[in-house]
Parts: sequence; C-alpha cells; structure tokens
Amino acid sequence: MSNTTENWSEDWNSSTNPQKQRKYRENAPQHVKDKLVSVNLSETLREELGTRSINLNLGDRVKVMRGDRKGAEGIVSNIDRDDQKVYVNGLEVTRQDGSTSEVPFRPSNLQAQALNLEENDRIEKYAIEDSGEIQVDSEEVEEALEEDEADEMMQQMQGGGGQSMEDMDIDEDELEEIEEEMEDIEEETEDLEESEESEEEDSEEADEADSEEESAEEKSEDEEEEKDQK
Repeated sequence: MSNTTENWSEDWNSSTNPQKQRKYRENAPQHVKDKLVSVNLSETLREELGTRSINLNLGDRVKVMRGDRKGAEGIVSNIDRDDQKVYVNGLEVTRQDGSTSEVPFRPSNLQAQALNLEENDRIEKYAIEDSGEIQVDSEEVEEALEEDEADEMMQQMQGGGGQSMEDMDIDEDELEEIEEEMEDIEEETEDLEESEESEEEDSEEADEADSEEESAEEKSEDEEEEKDQK
C-alpha cells in the first residue's frame, strides 16, 4: 500500500487551488489531521484560555454557527478525524425508511461553549486556576455518550448488520438489562395478542348468540303466521 504522505506537501496549506487544499487535508499525516479538527471558542473561553481556538474532544459542548441547524447546541459524540467531520448528540436527520442518524458538521461551522476536562493535561499550558466556568458537567457528558451508544446499538439491531448482541462492545450487566427489556417487550406483545384473540372470540360468540336469537324469533313469527292462516 502506498504511503499517502508521499503525495502531500505542507506548501499546499497556503495554496489558493481548491484541488491542492483538498489533497492537503486528505493525504495529511495523522498529527496534522488532528490539528484540522479544531474549533473557535466562545467569548468566555477566549477570555479564560487566552486563545481563539482549540482541538476538539469527545464530550465538548458546541454550538452550530452556520447552516440549517444554526444556534443548536449539543455534546460532541463522535469525531471522524480522517474526514474532518464532527457529530453532535441530539442533532439528527430522519431517513426515508424512518431511521435516524447524526448530522456531520465541519469543525469550522462549530463553536466550543464548554470543554470536557477529563484529561487534566488538556489545558495545562493555559495555567487556568478555576476550570469550573469552562468545564462541561461530567454527568451531562456521560449521559450524552451513553445515549449515543444506545442509539447506535438500536440502529445496528434494526439494520440487521449481521452483528449479534454478544459481539457488541458491551459488558455482561448491560447485556442482561437489554435481554430483560426485550423479554418484557415480548411478554407485553404476547399479552396484547392474547387479549385481542380473546376479544375476537367473545365477539364471535356474541355474533353467534345474536344470530341464534334472530333465527328463533323468525321461526316463532313463521309459526304464528301459519296458525293465523289456519
């Protein structure tokens, strides 16, 4: 396999040729691609950090600055550093088949509102004494990432991608919870089907009883007419 960096030059970064700009991004080495996934900071973050931009991490809270979703905020749930695409929890698009998927955003269209500081060395060089104002709440990050994992799991199950639940990257406790939920759903479905069958049987019995009653009434009327004729 050929080395893509052989077809890459740092000079293309300042080129006005769109083809060379795309080639710069696509064939860049990984450490350069990591730097390309950086976003502007909000005014509060700029004042605290003394810089205008920072590399984006999972768990950061961002705001959409351009496009149809302008003004929307959410937690970064996935980053595709090869294609320079960012996915934000809660910002989804519905496909024609009814399934949903997160919308990919370019880093240049996002602005960081708060940072995930689980990695302590992330802002060491900025000498921040109090990180409370710039930090995302850990519970908010955990909830968003867990929700994203659950959505992805459901899509895999619905899409029938050939991956069993045992093959997914989940622990035994989560697997047991999912299996219990599925059993509960199956039981509820069975109860609903039994209830519908019972209602149908009752309805059929009622129809039969009505039919027998009508037949008896008609027979009685016929007998009375015969008596009258005699």
